[in-house]
Amino acid sequence: MWDDLTPFLVGTGPTATVLDPDGTPNNILDAPQGGSVQVDWSFSGTSSGILPLLTFTVALYADPVGPGTNVAAGSATVGPGNPGPNYSVNIPLVTNNPAAPNFLAPDAYRLTTLITTVLGGSSFNIAGFVDGPIIQVRPGP
Repeated sequence: MWDDLTPFLVGTGPTATVLDPDGTPNNILDAPQGGSVQVDWSFSGTSSGILPLLTFTVALYADPVGPGTNVAAGSATVGPGNPGPNYSVNIPLVTNNPAAPNFLAPDAYRLTTLITTVLGGSSFNIAGFVDGPIIQVRPGP
């Protein structure tokens, strides 16, 4: 879901797809192998000429379903210079290194993805998010 900028700039997505290491969509991951989250979004509209000037920051958060500590699971940056209007980033999920600050221990998590923008070093009023999916990180074999 994006800020309402219609009709000048219309955002589609973002979507968050959890992937096994082989690229297969799967919401159940084995901790030893891990996985990643692919985030896709796009824009259309008469103001889409501004897109190459923007820097998009994608932040991924994992909230345990039940008790536990929220985890800043990863982030990625796109642009400036990316012409758009279609964007995609892949954020690895750390499930096999308990010493990492973004480690996801075996548990169930609701993922939240937040995309914010910057234009020339200043915050720009375009932000999008997707709440979900729920994933399971299991101990694995």
